[in-house]
Amino acid sequence: MVHEPGRPPRANPGNEKTLHFINTYTWHVAMYGPSSDGTYSELVAKPPGLRLCSLSLINCEESMLLDYYIRMDTQIPGSDPPRPLMQVILQMALADSTPSSKAVLQGILALSSLRLSSNAAAFTYKTKAISALARSLSLDKTRELTSKTVVASMLLYLYETTHPSPTVPSWALYLCGVKKIAKSYTEPTPCRCMDQGPFFSWLHYHEIMGHFSLVWWAPPDPPPICFVDAAALLGLSRSEEPDALRTQDSQLGPNSSPALLLQNDEGPVCSLAILDVISLLFHTISPDTQDVISPKQRQHLLEAENTLRKYLWNYSSSAKSAYNSNMSTLLHTIAALIFLNRASLDYTGEEAAHEVLVKRGLDILETPSVSFTPWPIFIIACEAHRDSARLLILDVMGRMEKLTGRRRLTLLRHLIEAAWNYHDLNLERGSDYRVMLHTIIRTAPYMPFFA
Repeated sequence: MVHEPGRPPRANPGNEKTLHFINTYTWHVAMYGPSSDGTYSELVAKPPGLRLCSLSLINCEESMLLDYYIRMDTQIPGSDPPRPLMQVILQMALADSTPSSKAVLQGILALSSLRLSSNAAAFTYKTKAISALARSLSLDKTRELTSKTVVASMLLYLYETTHPSPTVPSWALYLCGVKKIAKSYTEPTPCRCMDQGPFFSWLHYHEIMGHFSLVWWAPPDPPPICFVDAAALLGLSRSEEPDALRTQDSQLGPNSSPALLLQNDEGPVCSLAILDVISLLFHTISPDTQDVISPKQRQHLLEAENTLRKYLWNYSSSAKSAYNSNMSTLLHTIAALIFLNRASLDYTGEEAAHEVLVKRGLDILETPSVSFTPWPIFIIACEAHRDSARLLILDVMGRMEKLTGRRRLTLLRHLIEAAWNYHDLNLERGSDYRVMLHTIIRTAPYMPFFA
């Protein structure tokens, strides 16, 4: 709907500069009659007012890219903003013409263009997003400004994971930037995006997976990339994690439901409770971990194993049809157990219980509706030693590449094939799991990402 203030409609069609675009929907028109004749007050509830967006800030091509952004679903949760946040992010982008809003808008356009069309057009939007972000960072920090700069940085991070640089781990730098901006904001009232639980859960997941990348890929003296305090933004310090595990363990009794673990705790990619267990494993197990660990560390690892196994047991004994949305959490749980068994609990990979665990993970990957996440797929794929299992993994990779493009997953495919080659060449000699994992991840030309 077009409205020209101070003049009758179409009085001056030539002067478009005075026109205002009003974001009007059919239900606005439908409500006009009841509101004018007095019957509006008889309605049961007043619908919430919509926040008007400056649609005149975008052109036709950008409008199509925004429409793609709203509709896109790659089935890889980590590669997109969480659904509950997408509308909030869109409102930030279209709120006004400030540098921070432009940074969010150009970030959305860059990510959508990269997946929908050519790299050249996407790079143009990315350059504009970086320029607008740089201008916004020089301004005084406010609640809204910080919120938008954090979101814009996260969108640029997603761009770098979709189109990774072969020379530098740009995705890691952007992820660090997100954390630094969030931490630098000291006002007691949190910024708008930080009011959203899904945002912190989303950031928490990416940072934990980034820590795995750093530990297993980086040289002996790694660069100071800020992945060391993933839980701090959620209010959970590293020293508190074992206590948190014991709390979860006490809640998950023999007759408890898996819904108890997920209640008020379901992240956009994986249950936060399971994610905290995975974080503990990543901070305890590394290529430099000694073969003989301290009794305290072993106790923490056994508590983690107990928590993971109880979740699997409870899930198996419940009606699976009611928990299809939690398949991603189940996949992460299986991968975490495989990683723990092989990297710390001295499993050779030939144990019957371990093979059952691997088969269960492969069965989940075969499910058409499963959400694909790189880290669980990588861990399970490293245990795929039969041709049928490897063909299934390659089929899963093919489906993922159709959804996100080949470039995002080129490195993951390379690492999986390197793991298979390593296993086949050392079949008779045997190999240490941590040595194998470190060796194949170090073959990557740049720091890989598993989110």
